[in-house]
Amino acid sequence: MDVIKKNNLTAVGTANYPYLTKPDTEYNTDGVYHVKLKINKAEAQKDIKIVNDIISSEVAKQHKAKPGNTGLIKRASLPYVIEGDDVTFKFKTKYKPRLYEKSGGPFPEDKSIWNGTTMRVSYQPSGYNQAIGVGCTLRLVYCQIDNLVEGTTNDRVEPIGEVKNA
Repeated sequence: MDVIKKNNLTAVGTANYPYLTKPDTEYNTDGVYHVKLKINKAEAQKDIKIVNDIISSEVAKQHKAKPGNTGLIKRASLPYVIEGDDVTFKFKTKYKPRLYEKSGGPFPEDKSIWNGTTMRVSYQPSGYNQAIGVGCTLRLVYCQIDNLVEGTTNDRVEPIGEVKNA
């Protein structure tokens, strides 16, 4: 399928839990770069179709490989979630993604990307058939930062209110 081999580019969306400048090592000691990107549902239809077409292709391969098996094929979780008027896609890679500014120039190495940053993501979809089921993963290739939100580690601490003496 041609769509698997080419990079696809999302519409501009809002980043959640971006690990794009350094890897997330919480569940994987080698680290994984990832971002959840929330996009308007109307603008996300092209990407939803790409994912669904790849999953359909994997299901067809499974039926062709085992023609007598007419039972239900186990499905893995989708790499997106529809939430009202928005769709949140999950992109990941084990390699550091290329980062660019909106102008097309390289993103500065000394900057961090925080929740709320708006960006576009280039990705390669890849179908699979594993023990968890038939599914599709979205491999992160590069990000184009539209509007950067920055912070510091201390910004993540939310105030808990006034402390009262007992």
